[in-house]
Amino acid sequence: MSNNNINDDFNKDKKFLYMILVFLILLSVNMRSPIVMIGSLADILNQSLGLSTLYLGYLGALPLPLFALGALITPRLIANFGLMRLIVVVTTILTVAILLRVWAGMIGVFIGTFVLSLMIGILNVAIAPFIKQYLPNHITIATGVFSLSMSVSAGFLAWLVVPLSKMLNWQFSLSVWAIFAALAVLIFIIRIQKISQVNGVFNQKTNQNLTINNGFQTHFLVWKNKMAWCLGVFFGLQSLLFYSVASFLSLVGVSYGLSNEQASVAVLVFQFAAPVAIFMMTALIKRNFSIKIIAFTSAICNAVGVFGLIVLPDFLYLWSAMMGFGGSAIFTLVLMLFSLKTSSLQAARDLSGMVQVVGYVIAFFGPLILGQLFHKTGDWQLPLWTLFGLMAFNIRFANWAGNENKIDV
Repeated sequence: MSNNNINDDFNKDKKFLYMILVFLILLSVNMRSPIVMIGSLADILNQSLGLSTLYLGYLGALPLPLFALGALITPRLIANFGLMRLIVVVTTILTVAILLRVWAGMIGVFIGTFVLSLMIGILNVAIAPFIKQYLPNHITIATGVFSLSMSVSAGFLAWLVVPLSKMLNWQFSLSVWAIFAALAVLIFIIRIQKISQVNGVFNQKTNQNLTINNGFQTHFLVWKNKMAWCLGVFFGLQSLLFYSVASFLSLVGVSYGLSNEQASVAVLVFQFAAPVAIFMMTALIKRNFSIKIIAFTSAICNAVGVFGLIVLPDFLYLWSAMMGFGGSAIFTLVLMLFSLKTSSLQAARDLSGMVQVVGYVIAFFGPLILGQLFHKTGDWQLPLWTLFGLMAFNIRFANWAGNENKIDV
């Protein structure tokens, strides 16, 4: 093969890699921000729509069971309709839901959040086999970019949405970000499909998916796999920490004597610890660093962060950073493991679905239980000690989840 041909192939591969990364970045903007922005506008939504604290609580809890439902049905949807077609359709529906949910009052907000949460739940699962299929040699980079973009955009937009709503209106500040999802669809259809077809990367439905029967059979083998369950609990307890801290950290800070502004900084620190964790995670995995050590250290960070919040609350920002670091590291690691611990596209698809069903069901109960404990006791000591116990328990699952062997499903 001539040097010109080698260079042409290399340039095509680089072009395809960059297109996939751009698509993942655009998609990631709307994978968490439509949900976390609601909390930032709680007071405005209360005044504009009459959403009480109770209804805002329902709205905040709504995404988690829908994430689990999306994860449960996605393996079958991929098997029936094809990975590529499913991603395009679901991202399109997500775009429409983000745009329309703000224009039909309280009912519109709930229906729109219901639909977009289900679409996000489906995409949560579809991304792992998508990366494994289209970028099998760049799984670590692609997963790291996606996770980093999702965390940074969620934290930044949760802050930006407040001043933007004051400058214009809350409807615009919540819906304008749908343009990123729309651009992701356009890039996927116009560029990625064309390049992948030309380079032979894109596989037809018969190659990229199992038949319905095979998908059904593989799906149930995953649910009988002990290591898959360990990974699901590991992911679930991390998610429980994330959604509990996202819901209550500012209130904990206020209870310790901080102002609302000071307490909100703790939430920002929690969110922006993610880039540090993700950069370190990506670099270590690329250098074949021990997965077990990474999982174990991240779980310890979570436990120490909660413990510090209880016994040394004066260092609230430090403990917020530790919890944010540990949680983001585990989240990114688990996303990578969907591909790294499986030997086929179908296995990655089913493992991703099963783990996220288990994980988001566990996470759903975190804010509910901790909120009830606070309601009964009137302070945060018992809720935080309960959270610490769960994070300490998760260290054991880190040891199992970090097993280097493939999960053969």
